[in-house]
Amino acid sequence: MELQNQNSESRIRDLEDQLRRQQEAHSIERDTLNNEIQRLRKAIDDQLMEYRDLMDIKIQLDSEIAAYRKLLESEETRFTLINLIIVRALVAEFDAKQ
Repeated sequence: MELQNQNSESRIRDLEDQLRRQQEAHSIERDTLNNEIQRLRKAIDDQLMEYRDLMDIKIQLDSEIAAYRKLLESEETRFTLINLIIVRALVAEFDAKQ
């Protein structure tokens, strides 16, 4: 009975040691995973900031493009009117000579 009791106590110590090692391994793994999660969250935040910066730049460039497009269109209209005036003047001059 004494031997069985010693064997049981030895088995209990072994199981407690095994449990403690497994808990330590799980704790290390949990810490590693938490660190990885924090690293990935920071990477996501960094990419989100970069995306926002790029979107701001895109919006500014779109505004500039729209402004230049409007300027070009007004210049095209002005040149069309000038050409029309010149053509009418030439036609009137031609008609006057005949």
